[in-house]
Order: sequence, then C-alpha cells, then structure tokens
Amino acid sequence: YSFVLDAGPEQRLAHRLPKEPRDIHGTAVDLFLVGDPAYPLTKWLMKGYTHSPHITAEQESFNIYLSSARTTVEIAFRRLKSRWQVLMKRSDFHHTFTPHVIATCCALHNFCESEEENVVPAWTAESERLELQFPQPAVQVYSTAEDCEGVRARLALTEYMSANFPLRRPLL
Repeated sequence: YSFVLDAGPEQRLAHRLPKEPRDIHGTAVDLFLVGDPAYPLTKWLMKGYTHSPHITAEQESFNIYLSSARTTVEIAFRRLKSRWQVLMKRSDFHHTFTPHVIATCCALHNFCESEEENVVPAWTAESERLELQFPQPAVQVYSTAEDCEGVRARLALTEYMSANFPLRRPLL
C-alpha cells in the first residue's frame, strides 16, 4: 500500500509519532523527513552521503536504503495526485480551506488503497499533463553545509543499518 499521511485531525497522526528521540548507537535521533541531495542535512531533514570515490560500502548502502524510502514516498504522492487531481490545479476556494481539501483527499486515497482500488493509467497521464501545465518552482540547491546534529544522526543510522540490515550495492 502507498498510504499518504493519516488524514483527519492532526491529533490523530500526532499520537503515533515518537515524542522523544530514539537512542541509536548512543546518539539521540529525532523524527526526520527524507530529502534529496538538493537540501541541507539537518537533524530533521535526512539526506544521503555525497557520491565520491571515498564513499564506504556502508555509506553507499545507506544511500540506497534512503533513496528507496524516498522513491516509495514519491510513488505514494504520484498515486494521490493521479487520483485527486484537484491537488494538481489552481484552487477555486479560499486558501484557508486548502488543508481540509488535502486532508480529505488523503483520507479518501487511504481508503481506496486499503480497498486495493487501482489507479487508472489515464489518471496518471492527466496528472502528468497537469504537472507540465502548472509546474512547481525549480528546486534550488540550498546550502552544502551540513548540520552537526544531522551528521551525527546520519552516522548513527548508517552504523545501525550496517549492523542490522544487509548491505545493498548499486545496480550497475
């Protein structure tokens, strides 16, 4: 399933989120978002290691796992946008109503996913057409500086994953 958010009142999702950081290999790791290389590494925004000849097998494996997680999220949002194209267009309603529309689309999406309803390929094609018609601003590279807490969290996660999951290698 590719569930998106847990739509509804924020409190419904909030009780599922960890309140305290998790201790991972002696480092307190808070809840974080997964970002791509264009974004800075912070304690709340995790990104992979920069590719270089000096990257270790453990770091490369971490990058592959992180990329896989990001891809899963992208697929879930693509399915959501394909199913509910109101999310792809300019809204005809007051901007203060937008969170309610998004939450409703997410709730309906999750219901459709749980009922194993298909996303019709024509919906995806239309969604892709709308993305071209209403493009998002280009992503700009922010800072290449890395937050110390983010570096420590990524290192702890890399060590944890290396010790508990199979090393993954890039497909050539």
